[in-house]
Amino acid sequence: LTVEGENFTTNGLQSEFQQVIVNIISNAKDILIEKEIKHKEIKIYSEIKGRKGILFIEDNAGGIPQEIIEKVFEPYFTTKDIGKGTGIGLYISKTIIEDTMNGKLLVSNTKNGACFKIIMKLS
Repeated sequence: LTVEGENFTTNGLQSEFQQVIVNIISNAKDILIEKEIKHKEIKIYSEIKGRKGILFIEDNAGGIPQEIIEKVFEPYFTTKDIGKGTGIGLYISKTIIEDTMNGKLLVSNTKNGACFKIIMKLS
C-alpha cells in the first residue's frame, strides 16, 4: 500500500468518508487475494485540479471486466461468492460521495487494474 500526493480539505462527515475509503481498499484487497496476484499493490494518490480535490485508489488485480464495470455501483450487484459479499458496499459508497458529500465516485480500468476516483469540491 502506498499513499502519496497533495493534501486537501473537503466538507463532509469524516466517518462516512472513511467508510468509503475502507470499502474500496477492502474490495481491492479481496480481488488481489482471489486472483493470487504475487506482487499485490494498492496505490492511493491525490491531486488538486482547480477547485477540486481528486483521490485515486488503484490496484494491480487486472481490472474489472468491461461487461460489468457499469454495474459495480448498482445495489446488490456482487462478483463475490455467495456469503462473501452483499453487493451494497460500492452502492453505499457512491451514495455517500455523491448524495451526502456532493462529489463524484467513478471507476475505470488502467493498464494494471481498477482505479476508483473520488472527486470532491475543496473547502
